[in-house]
Formats: sequence, structure tokens, C-alpha cells
Amino acid sequence: MNEQVTFQKINLQIEGMTCAACSARIEKVIGKMAGVHEIAVNLPMGSAALVLDAGTELKGEIIERIEKLGYSARSFEEASDSQQAIFSLGAKLVISALLTLPLLWAMVRHYTMTSSIWIPDLFLEPWFQWLLATPVQFAIGAPFYFNAWKAIKNKSANMDVLIVLSTTCAYMYSHYMTIHMLRSGGADPHAVYFETSAMIITAVLLGKWLEASAKERSMKTIHRLRRLSPQTVTIIRNERQSEVISIKDVNIGDMLLILPGEIVPADGRVIRGRSAVDEAFITGESVPVEKRQYDRLIGGSVIRDEAITMQVTALGSQTALGKMIHLMEEAQGSKAEIGRYVDRIAAVFVPAVLVLALLTLCIWSLWLTPGDNKGALFKAIAVLVIACPCALGLATPTSILVGTSRALESGILFKEGKYVEQLQQIDIILMDKTGTLTHGTPRVTDVITDPGQEHRLLRMLAAAENGIEHPYAKAIMKEAARRGLQVKETSSSQAITGLGVKARVDEHEILIGSKAFMNQAEISIQRFTHVTEQLEREGKTMLFAAVDGVPAGVIALMDTLKASTPQALRRLKKMGIVVAMVTGDHRKTAKAIAERAGITTIYSEMLPQDKVHLVRSLQQKGRRVAMVGDGVNDAPALAAADIGIAVGTGSEIAKDAADVNLLHSDLGGVADAVVMSRKIMRNIRQNLIFALMYNVLAIPLAFMGLLTPWIAGTAMALSSVSVVTNASRLQKASWRN
Repeated sequence: MNEQVTFQKINLQIEGMTCAACSARIEKVIGKMAGVHEIAVNLPMGSAALVLDAGTELKGEIIERIEKLGYSARSFEEASDSQQAIFSLGAKLVISALLTLPLLWAMVRHYTMTSSIWIPDLFLEPWFQWLLATPVQFAIGAPFYFNAWKAIKNKSANMDVLIVLSTTCAYMYSHYMTIHMLRSGGADPHAVYFETSAMIITAVLLGKWLEASAKERSMKTIHRLRRLSPQTVTIIRNERQSEVISIKDVNIGDMLLILPGEIVPADGRVIRGRSAVDEAFITGESVPVEKRQYDRLIGGSVIRDEAITMQVTALGSQTALGKMIHLMEEAQGSKAEIGRYVDRIAAVFVPAVLVLALLTLCIWSLWLTPGDNKGALFKAIAVLVIACPCALGLATPTSILVGTSRALESGILFKEGKYVEQLQQIDIILMDKTGTLTHGTPRVTDVITDPGQEHRLLRMLAAAENGIEHPYAKAIMKEAARRGLQVKETSSSQAITGLGVKARVDEHEILIGSKAFMNQAEISIQRFTHVTEQLEREGKTMLFAAVDGVPAGVIALMDTLKASTPQALRRLKKMGIVVAMVTGDHRKTAKAIAERAGITTIYSEMLPQDKVHLVRSLQQKGRRVAMVGDGVNDAPALAAADIGIAVGTGSEIAKDAADVNLLHSDLGGVADAVVMSRKIMRNIRQNLIFALMYNVLAIPLAFMGLLTPWIAGTAMALSSVSVVTNASRLQKASWRN
């Protein structure tokens, strides 16, 4: 997805949300503010992702507006410790449960089947039950009252309003009956329902604690990523002196010494030394990668064999690890389209429940059982509690949270939650060839030129390609080095995307590139036609060279297919997805690679703009298109496709343009990503079906009086827990089909 320079993104941590109505309320109010283009509030994560006008200072105003709605908001850096919050919630739950258990024990007298169970006489005393229920209702339950008041003050209703109404009605009715019995000298345990209010609050706390614990487990991937940066590093001041300093004092360009077993603290490149480096947690590759001089190092990877000296090229949020964490938080904070539909439903759900509970009270007290106000009240309380849309609000974001965390562990990064939904709709995938289907590290196999001119031509072409970040350029440089040729520095060099390179070497104008590049420069390559046809049939790529406008020779290169490519493509085809290859190579070269990969649909000699036109023409025919690539020339097509997928070895421009990043080069990750998206969406649908069916079945039972309020409260809490539990299954899901 192309990022417009006129926008900026911020993320906030929001506390105090209790149901989907809360997140919908925040989105509605903040979304209307001038300068706010987009807001997505994530209920289980307690976060909000916003897109604002660039250069505006709206953050403080937005936080103030959210706090006026009754919630607390702050930046991620200032967010409270989740472990501490879970501990505090757990402590409240334990106290509430201890106070509620005697009330539940006394409650067995309400039912004929359990009336014979022994109960301590003290537990049956209404005044003792009142002593136990009061701290649960007004001390432990105080946050419910606080949040409900703020919601009502802002002319909205949420789960807290339902809980406060239901528990207060049960408590105040029982309190009235207790005072009445104390004055009259009687003690009828059947006349009070303190266990109802206490049990509802305890059950809701249990649900919240289980949800918070599940969320914390799902966030372990991000927590582990954040811990991958060491606090201290060894900096080399000069050739002989070294000093241990804080990572905060490191600057770009500093030289650091990394010993075996130590974590690479930032992005950089190897200056001295050679070692195997474990990048498993960053890229998903289980086999350590050998790093030599000038090779790139990723922050968070581990040095295995020997000490190396590295030069820092990026720090903090600008490192690959920092960007990964940021994108992961954005993915889990954003919403799939299906989640927005649910939010719209949940926004009107709570007011509808209030109306339904009032109707229940009126129908039973006025028509069905006139005079039985107590029975009508408790049926209305049961409706209030059972109809809370908690499970509905958790259904989508919890699955996105767990699923994207699990995907990251497998080396697949979804930039936003909506791409999870879009990927499972794909029916055709366009695959770039070089660096995607193949290793992208071709080698020079033939140099065709005039007799005795091979070394001279290769030396000039290597000088022209010097400094160009393209696999073909590197292959020519390596071949020149292998032959022991001294390569001069070029006075000017320009890469023409998708075509070739134009340079000036020793006062000669050098052109090297594709046949289209030569045609554009009006240089005839007819003299090489016969030999290139044979080389192309062998699957080799041709680069044509011209010196001062005269054709000078041909460089033949050979790239090898990745071992994982054929199996990955078979998996995609098995899922009913059409796979096609798009490449700038000649038709014959492309066909040779395609045959080995098992691809029958080929688009060859494609310039970057041709790839974009192909994507758009397929979209106009109703196809849902994914583009997989790794190079700068793939970036426009990656952005134009419904889903762009960049492989891990690709350029930064390609990764920025893509919607899904594979952190490794294994094409099996593409098939894994599709399977992941399908399983996550299936999990979301399961959650939604359960949440909706729960309300459809439970509300009539509560209306008919077949569910007591405390059972309704327990069922409501367990419905949320069941949704979270179902989503948690994604943590151990297998992505191999």
C-alpha cells in the first residue's frame, strides 16, 4: 500500500473499554474530528490506530476527547504494564470469588434438588449476605459504576451500563428485603438475591481476566521481539581500544564488536570477520546464514561462530526489527472489513437490549404474571445480562490478534488486518521470476564478443555496473573478480529501471541491458541473433552491450530455481489459485524457467508499467490479483495488486509497496500466508456464528424466566471466554495444506 506523504500515523493505548459499543463510540466521535482521516479501535488490544493530516498536533486533543468519553488514552510508550494489570485484575477476582462463594453456598436452598445440602446457619442470615455482597457491589464493582456514568453522561450505553443496572436492581431489592426482615424480626433466605449481583460481577471479572491472559499470551511474539535488542554493546573507539556502553549512546556509523553468542544490537554490515548468524526469529529461517565482509546484519540476530566487527547503519525504530514491531502493532490494531460490520451492529445492540429488558419487565408484570413484580424484575435482569454483546465485539479482533502473531512466528508479516481478509479472496497470483521464483543470484556463463576482447569488454561492463544494486550487476562484478580483472571507477552510472544501465567508462559511453533497451537506443543486435537463440533455449538470460553506440557483445547469465518453488506452486494450485509468471526476460528464457517450475501461463518481456497494466486488466475482468516480487521494478505492480507480497531478500522499496512481507526467501511462505488468511477468516466466522447464535438462543430463554440472573451472568462471561479460546487455537494451527 503506497503511503501518502500528506498523512501521518499514530497509535494510542486506550484503557477502560469493556465491549464493542465502547470501541464503536470512540471511532464515531474521534472519526468526526477535523484532520482525522481514519481510526480503527481494537477492543482486545485496547488500542487505536489513527491516520491524521501530516504536520498537525492533534494527538493531545484526541487524547483529551477520548478521556471526556470516559476512557484513558496514552501513547504506547507511556502505556501501563500489562502484566501488572493482569495481576491487579486477578487479585480483585480472587477477593470477589471468596466473598461470593458463601453466597452461592447459601443459594442452594433456592432449588428443590439441592435443598438437602448442609449450609452453615450464618450463611443463611440476610444481614451476613448483605455484609458479603456490599464490598463486591460497591468496592470491587466501582469501575463498572464509574464507566457506566461516563457512558451515560456522553449519551451512550455500553456493557457497564447493563451490568450496573442488573446488579444494582438485584442488590437494592435484596437490601430492601433485608432491612424489612430486620425490622420485622424475620429471616427468610429465599427473599434475598445477593448472590445474583455478586455472581454477575465475579463472572464478568473472570471473563475479563481470562481475556487479558489470552491477549498477553498472543502478544508474546511482540514482547519477544522487543527483548531482542541488548542494553549494552562493545564499541570500538579505534583499532585497539574498545568500551562497553549503553545501546542508547550508539550512533549510526559506529563500529561495534559482537562476540559469539551475542545479539546483534542494530542493523549494520560486516566490516571484519566471518561467522554463521542465526536469524531464525527474524526471518523464520532455521539454518544459520554465513556472513562475510560487507554482508548485511539484521538487528536481533545471534552471532554463532566467531567474533565480527560491524558498522551500524540503522538504529531503533528504523531497523528491520523496529519496523517489524511497528507493522505488527498496526496489523493487530487495524480492522478487517468484517469487523467494521460487527461494530455497526454492536453500536445499536446495547440500546436495543435496554429496550428489550424494559419490555420484558412490563410484559411480565402487567400481562403474563400481574402482581409478581419480583419475578418480572429478575427476568428483566437476566435479559440485561445475557444480551451483552461482549463475545460479538471480541470475535473479529481476537482472531486477527492471535492469527497475525502466529503468522509472524512463521516469518509472514501482514501490514494490516484487512489484508488477512483480502488475501483469502485471491484467485490469481502473478510471480516475478528473478529473486522470487529463482535465487536471484545469477552467474555469468558466457561472454560473446570479438575474439580476444572478452576481458576488455568484461572489465568495462563491470565498471559500468559497479555500485548498481541488481543481481545481474553483482554477477558481472563477481565474474570480473573471478578472472582477476582490475575494475576502474566509472565517472557516471545510471540504472534505467526494467531496461539496463547507462555509464561512462574511460571516455566511452557504455550501454548494457535487455533487447528492448538496445531497440530504444536504436542499436542493432542482429549479428548476435544466432548465438543468443541457442543460449535462450538453454534458459539463460541475455544482456546486450554497446560501446559508443556500436554493439559490442552479449553476456549470458543463468539463474537457478529455488528448491522450494515447485512444491509451493503445487500447493497454490491445489488451493484453486492460478499461478502466472511475469518477467522482463525474453520469452524463451522465461519459458525454460517456467517449465522447470511447473508454470504454464507466462508474461515475458514485461516492463514495470506493463506489469501494472497486466494487474489492472485482470482486475477489470473480475479477478482478485496478488503480485509476488522482490525488486524495485516490481514495486508499482505490488502496489496496484489487490495484495502485494514481497519476499525477504527483496529491496526496501518493494517491501514498502507490499501489503504482506515474507521475512524469508522461501516461496512456501506465499502458500502459508494464503492458508493462514483462510484459517483466520474461518475462525472469525466461527466466532461470529457462536456469538450471534448465543444471543439468539439465550435471550428468549431469559425472557421466559428459564435463566436466572446469576446463570445469565456466568453464561455471558463464558461466551466471551469461548470466543477467545477458539481464537487461541490459531496459535497452534498448522499452515501446511
